[in-house]
Amino acid sequence: MQTKHLLLLIIYLITSILIFIYVDLDYLGKVSIIIFLLSLGLFIFSKVPAGLVGMLVLMGGILLGLPESILFESLNQHIVWLMIGAFIISGIIEESGLLQRFVKLINRKCESIQKLTLFTFIKIQCLSLIIPSTSSRAMAMLPIYRAMTVKFPSQKLFLGLLIPTLILIASNLSLIGAGSHLVAIGILEKQTSKTISYLDFLIWGLPFGILFGIFATCILYVLTKENVQRSHDIDIKNEAEVNFKVPFSQKEKTTIICVVITLLLWVLEPLHGLDIAFTTILMALIMLLPQLNLLHWKKGLKHISWSLIFFVTSSSALGELLVRYNVVTYLQSHIMQFLKSLGQVSELMIVIVIIVISVFSHLVITSHTTRAVVLIPAFIVFAKLFQLNEVAVVFLALIGINYCLTFPISSKAILVFYEEEDKPFEPKHLFKLSCILMPLYCLFMLGMYFTFWKFIGLELM
Repeated sequence: MQTKHLLLLIIYLITSILIFIYVDLDYLGKVSIIIFLLSLGLFIFSKVPAGLVGMLVLMGGILLGLPESILFESLNQHIVWLMIGAFIISGIIEESGLLQRFVKLINRKCESIQKLTLFTFIKIQCLSLIIPSTSSRAMAMLPIYRAMTVKFPSQKLFLGLLIPTLILIASNLSLIGAGSHLVAIGILEKQTSKTISYLDFLIWGLPFGILFGIFATCILYVLTKENVQRSHDIDIKNEAEVNFKVPFSQKEKTTIICVVITLLLWVLEPLHGLDIAFTTILMALIMLLPQLNLLHWKKGLKHISWSLIFFVTSSSALGELLVRYNVVTYLQSHIMQFLKSLGQVSELMIVIVIIVISVFSHLVITSHTTRAVVLIPAFIVFAKLFQLNEVAVVFLALIGINYCLTFPISSKAILVFYEEEDKPFEPKHLFKLSCILMPLYCLFMLGMYFTFWKFIGLELM
């Protein structure tokens, strides 16, 4: 065992002992904390596959007394079925020839990484306005990412980090940018009879999302520049001078029709009421029908990244334990007690408190929606306690909650790319990026409040 690993193990054991001695929670609550910390440590510092780590840690928790049901319930999530369906559809796109056609299009239109970056940025901003799920947007961008790395193989680190980063930042653009927005607005309406309309959120959130997205792209490009060697990039024009006027095959036409129908079902979810996960798996199964001749059943199943599926289920279960056994409530109550003890506080201090708690919450609560469910009611109580504008508090909290870039388990959008076969980035790359972006994100929120939001209806006091 390396000295570094031995030191980390000693720190973990001491921390676990202190948790059992000093933390005022029941036994299962304490177990939930220590296995969550163990999983984070192994995800970051070990070379064991992330999915295997998550499942083994979860099993260890069950052996320590957690109910077995937590394992089986972890598969009962919309995101799991969304990913299964999306992986199959992605495989069909690849097998149909559309992916190769798109590679050739990129080769013709995007001669440089700068043009490709601009194309990626614009596409993700557009998707964030029509596809109401960060996970869905990540799955939609996955085939495009694969096409990009064929043309620019030396840019895997940059593109692998850029796409999920922009997807998460772009969730700030609109009300449907993340499912947690709708959950939070529902809570706001029930507790205060106030709301945030689609247009309101667009006016308040779009400038922030666009500006910080540009900012993050520039920072990421500089950070990964040393890993990029343009001489390794590929020119695909040698393939018998590709003729872009080659007509689409029947398989390509059928695939395009099915993909368009899938996207329409995603966009029109408020009208038909069918969950995105259901429509995705439904369309994936329809596309596997032998009559369509797109992809055989067994081959379709091989396109599913089961490692990612197990990673998602286990990490979600570990996060759920913190909620189920009152770990989050425990932390929340201590924070509220501290805030009450402050008495009269300035507007600047209140903004900082909202930003810090909401942004850093992803380190403890890995689920985007769960963060909204847990934090928004507390923030509304906080607003009433200090006689603040509840709408402004909730909006600021949602912008903060949308930041989740530190670990692979921080967001499903990150996991989709992290678990790619070629693994474009390691946890250390993500952690390094977040160490720079997270404080800048907080400062950017602070600046936006005092220069923009405060003057367009979001004044706190």
